[in-house]
Amino acid sequence: MKNSKAGRKTLIAGLILTVTGLLLLFWTQHFVQQLVRWWPSVFMICGIAFLYHYVAHKSRPIFLLLGLLLFLTGTFILLLNTLLVKYFELKQLWPVFMGIVGTSIIPYSRGFKRSLRISFAIPGIFLIIFMIVLLVFTLPVVHITFTDFVLAWWPILLVIMGITLIVSYYFRDQGHSEQ
Repeated sequence: MKNSKAGRKTLIAGLILTVTGLLLLFWTQHFVQQLVRWWPSVFMICGIAFLYHYVAHKSRPIFLLLGLLLFLTGTFILLLNTLLVKYFELKQLWPVFMGIVGTSIIPYSRGFKRSLRISFAIPGIFLIIFMIVLLVFTLPVVHITFTDFVLAWWPILLVIMGITLIVSYYFRDQGHSEQ
C-alpha cells in the first residue's frame, strides 16, 4: 500500500514538473504570444464534438445549437485574432455575435413542430437582419450615428413587429388547417 501512494505522488510530481517546464519553455521562447492567438480553437473543437454527437447519435437538437454556437463563435474569434486583426477591431464587429446566434437558432428550430419552428426561426432571422443593420453603423459605411437613425426611424420597428405577427399567425393557421 505504501508503494502505491509513493507511486502516485511520483506520478503527480512528474506531471506537475512536466507541465510547469513546458509552460516556462513556451514563455521563455515566446511561443505564448502565438498560442494566445489560437485559443478560440478550443471553442471550435468543442463545437465539432457537439455537432458530431448530434449527427452520429441522433441526439437532441440542443447539441446542434451548442455545436453551432461554439464552432461559429470560435471560428469568428480565431479569424479576428489572426486574419482580421490588421483591419478590424472587436468594437466594430461585435454585431457578428448576434448573427452567429441567429444562424445557430435557425437549424435548431428544425427539430421542433411547425408552430415552435416558426417561433424560433423568426427571431433567428431577426437577429441576422439586426446584425446587418448594426454592422452598417459600426463599420464606416454610413456617416450617421445609430442613435440619430433610431430617433428618426423608430416607428419602422412597429411595422416590422406587426408584419412578423401577421406572418406568424398565417403560418400557424396553415399548420392547424393541415391537421
